[in-house]
Amino acid sequence: MTVPRISYGVGQPWGNAVISSIDVVGAAVSDVAIPPTLLQYRNSQVVAYYDAERTLTIADRNIGGLVWNYRKLDSSAKRDSHNYVDLGFDRSGQLHVAGNMHASPLQYWIIDLSSEEFRPAKVNALLDPQAELKITYPRFIRSSDGSIVFTYRNGSSGDGDFVAVIWDDSEQRHKLVSDGPLIDGGGKRNAYPDSNAPILGPDGLWHLLWVWRDSPDAESTHSINYACSQDLVAWRSGDGRPLNRPIALNEQSIVDPVPPRHGLININVRLGFMPDHRPIALYHKRDASGSQQLWSAVFEDSSWVIRQLTNWNFAWNFQGQGSLDFKIEIGVPYTTTRGLSVDVRLNEEVQTYSFDTDLTLVSTEVAAPGGPLSRSTRSDGLIERCEAARGWRPEDDSREWFISYATVPDQRDHRPKSNVPTYHPLSIIGTSVAQGT
Repeated sequence: MTVPRISYGVGQPWGNAVISSIDVVGAAVSDVAIPPTLLQYRNSQVVAYYDAERTLTIADRNIGGLVWNYRKLDSSAKRDSHNYVDLGFDRSGQLHVAGNMHASPLQYWIIDLSSEEFRPAKVNALLDPQAELKITYPRFIRSSDGSIVFTYRNGSSGDGDFVAVIWDDSEQRHKLVSDGPLIDGGGKRNAYPDSNAPILGPDGLWHLLWVWRDSPDAESTHSINYACSQDLVAWRSGDGRPLNRPIALNEQSIVDPVPPRHGLININVRLGFMPDHRPIALYHKRDASGSQQLWSAVFEDSSWVIRQLTNWNFAWNFQGQGSLDFKIEIGVPYTTTRGLSVDVRLNEEVQTYSFDTDLTLVSTEVAAPGGPLSRSTRSDGLIERCEAARGWRPEDDSREWFISYATVPDQRDHRPKSNVPTYHPLSIIGTSVAQGT
């Protein structure tokens, strides 16, 4: 299938809306596949990206405003797609920034965006500087009470722990959510959670979904696991049994015991919720013929029920280490009144799969534009991408916002083999519901 190049213009249809504005933020590095981050909080939009000189840049404005404020941090992009940046706001309105890390020392700043002077507070340690030398996958999560939770991997691929700390606004410092890491690799493996986990579900519980990897080789990924908690401290399995802390490899948490080299890979392990709030795991693994298929796991009665959801004739045999150019991507599952929907990309084609409450496939259609899986290859070798902003608080704003950028495909963290543009414009797209719809 030939996928057309993504094209944007004011007034152009965008799903059930139209594009109302396109604003260029600046030039962003494009010869390494590091995605920018767009976060919205109250009346602010904040973008984190590496500029044309590869410098980590924070740009902010009032939502829909014309003027951006730019702040440069003392950190430069490397040729490593793992070195993305994440953003979060604490309850006092301070911006927390963490990124440019791949099994490397902590890179973390706290910024007061309301100040006319740019004085980023460099955080030298979350808890122990001697123990925070190999950090990867920073992620900020907002708790139900507004607290900011920061998660990361401490260690390396095949040998690392999944850690969560919480920011104490009154004491202005981090504290461990629980004693030790949330998930302990035991020096023999590491956990790769759903990239949004822990997820606060519609039932008011925190949910964790993860796979294990025994080495840097992607083929060593195995075993879907699940746990839930009321307070991020005490965790239990799907059947309610308490799990030891920190959580380690054990049968109680296993959802699907997929062996290594059977087509399971991190990133494409997604947690969603059925209309009755039951958690559902979506992932891919190979069938008996060697084709990749989309699978689901839902806890029913006393056990996890595994279902094959597709009948693709599609093989993707991956191996080795470094950032892979994924041939399959599974998006975030969305709960619908009828069941569940999810966007899936096979090669360059993105489709929306809709399922009923019995997980019977109801429909398959081309996905709407603006999804995080949408991409198209340009003549200069860059891939155009577009994804929605993350929002931490519902806003009185009928518009939706997307970030548009272009980078090379993932290069296993090496220099591109051919000459490609080193930077490309980074834009924010605003959409609004068309009149009469």
